[in-house]
Amino acid sequence: MDDHDDSPIDRDAAEARLHEARAAGRRVSVEGSASASAWLTGLAAASAVYLAALGWFARTDEAAILGVSLAFAAVLGVLAVVHLRRIRASSLGFSRRFGIAMGAWGACFAASLGAGLLIFPGSVAFFAVAAAVTAVPPLWGSVRELVVVRG
Repeated sequence: MDDHDDSPIDRDAAEARLHEARAAGRRVSVEGSASASAWLTGLAAASAVYLAALGWFARTDEAAILGVSLAFAAVLGVLAVVHLRRIRASSLGFSRRFGIAMGAWGACFAASLGAGLLIFPGSVAFFAVAAAVTAVPPLWGSVRELVVVRG
């Protein structure tokens, strides 16, 4: 049996259906963007706390560094389960914005982690600055996602 109704509909009914479809699509995109924004904000906060915490440990404090690293990984896992799985649809350009934010975060995070652990171990000042710098890309992505979607 055919699910399509071939009977003609009037202009007002067609406009109403089109409006409903657009509203539903926008609602789904906004919900997906809110989850992506929450993920990016959580990533910024978790990264900043993680890097700031590393500044308090010497290179030889391997157990403490491992413990903080495992806690950081657990927080990212929870954030991913809670927020990333909710992204069912996204706004136009989302992949590009998200990719730029994540790529920039990854570069800042890797540079901060590498320089901090190899050159500035136990330097609270270095890791405080690194924490702030590393938080910028995901925060930019979070704000950008909300601005683009909510207009």
